[in-house]
Amino acid sequence: MGNKKLITILSIVVVAGLLFIYAKQGMFDKEESTDTDYGVEGSETINSVDGYGVSASHPLAVKAGMDVLEKGGNAADAAIAVSYVLGVVEPYGSGVGGGGEMLVLPNGADEPTVYEYREVAPKSGAKPESFAIPGLVKGMDDLKKDLGSDSLEMKDLIAPAIEYAEKGFKADSHLVDRLKKGSHRMDVEALSEFFPDGSIIEVNDILKQPKLAETLRAIQDKGPDGFYSGKVAKQILEHETKLEKEDLTSYTANKGKAAHGEFAHYDVYAAPPPLAGVTLIQSLQMAEQLNIASTEDNKQDYIHLIGEISKRTYDDRIKHVGDARFPHPDLTDTKELTSDDYTKEMADTISPDKLSEDYEVNDSISDEEDHDNTTHFVIVDKDGTMVSATHTLGNFFGSGANVGGFFLNNQMENFSTRDDSLNSIEPEKTPRSFTSPAILTNGEKTIGIGSPGGKRIPMVMTEVLIRHLLFDEPLEDAIAAKRFYIEGNDITTETELDKDVQSGLRARGYEIFPKRDPEFYGGIQALVIDRKADAIYGAADERRSGISQVKENK
Repeated sequence: MGNKKLITILSIVVVAGLLFIYAKQGMFDKEESTDTDYGVEGSETINSVDGYGVSASHPLAVKAGMDVLEKGGNAADAAIAVSYVLGVVEPYGSGVGGGGEMLVLPNGADEPTVYEYREVAPKSGAKPESFAIPGLVKGMDDLKKDLGSDSLEMKDLIAPAIEYAEKGFKADSHLVDRLKKGSHRMDVEALSEFFPDGSIIEVNDILKQPKLAETLRAIQDKGPDGFYSGKVAKQILEHETKLEKEDLTSYTANKGKAAHGEFAHYDVYAAPPPLAGVTLIQSLQMAEQLNIASTEDNKQDYIHLIGEISKRTYDDRIKHVGDARFPHPDLTDTKELTSDDYTKEMADTISPDKLSEDYEVNDSISDEEDHDNTTHFVIVDKDGTMVSATHTLGNFFGSGANVGGFFLNNQMENFSTRDDSLNSIEPEKTPRSFTSPAILTNGEKTIGIGSPGGKRIPMVMTEVLIRHLLFDEPLEDAIAAKRFYIEGNDITTETELDKDVQSGLRARGYEIFPKRDPEFYGGIQALVIDRKADAIYGAADERRSGISQVKENK
């Protein structure tokens, strides 16, 4: 055998061996497919504002919402159906053991109403390790009574969730992956529906949740009393022994006004304190004040400015944002926090090329264990009413404890660790959250948008909205664009940055850490009513298998 032929053969063997090693290490892996066939297809645009649609992170939730709208229900009705179905098909992200918040903007209204049904600390003063009193059931009941249509009853809206819990649905790779990540906090032996024979269910296995179906039937039959008292409440109290009956029966949801600011000639309405709408609005305003549009072709300056903006807005949240129902000397009026003068003062402290120090991101117990698991959906009904809602359990599967077939939240961990904080624990107080459902409108276009992602939510939404409204990128492109997250001097990137960009950022003092996990970077869901273009369209984030569906009124 000639030397050249021998060298060629050896080269092939070496390359094949390296390819095998790389494949084993996942270096060439493509993102795992999550295209489980639910028989639901997305449709992104209709050429008419006379239509309706749903954008959510699971096809079966979209189907439930669209079915309600097609049967004559309105946006509030559809939101209830979507909320309950998401609690079944995404039991890790939301459900009756948690809570959320919702912006509702009727067609032609000046501003949205905010429904707040977040979890609260127990009225009795008890301090459970992690579980706060959940609000989703009461919030959905209030929504139905206030805004629901006469064409569908509450029992009809809960029925799809019961069906999926009883008859089951195909588990997708997101659910399986979350079970892998969260199983260490669960009683695996007691959760045979998720861990048959002690092993995690596989993709496309049928997941049935009979205990959850029983709980949902109790709510269907008796309304909030079916959850906050009776058998379900007894199960909660047996598990959370520090609680008293009144902690559950006294729960009330609230209605309020959205945080408001202006950005890119839009009115931005977002979740009020103690949620992170203020943080989002401040970030957007500072970006515009710093002319971040000029950095569209200068990635290192763009990344640097986003980081410096976020340092200040996140730190300001800790100092001045809390549950407004509880007076505190540091609590600041929302209008002041979102005023141009206030945000310009913060923006003026930013250097275009130097890193700043000594800014906090979070001061809660949960900062020690990153929470990234919420869910967001947007709905537009046939009358043009828009809903933008974010629901959560806190961490993956909340506390990990399962009672009555549903997971208990761990929102007590979102209170501050400092007794003098405006976010310290007090009876019936709601802890701070990074969630920020939003609606933007300028008269010609209305955008409903939001994302899961824990402390990354305001930054992720800022990046997407800057790309869309300042860089003029189509919304779907802005959502698909690779993201980054900055905390302190550390940049976590969804894809490897160009070497020149990396060099420039490192020269400023940054450390850069590629992190490919798409779930880390949120999952934007959005719907847009574009009156100028006479169109309604949706945009859904593939990072969490989001799907949007819109149809024209007939």
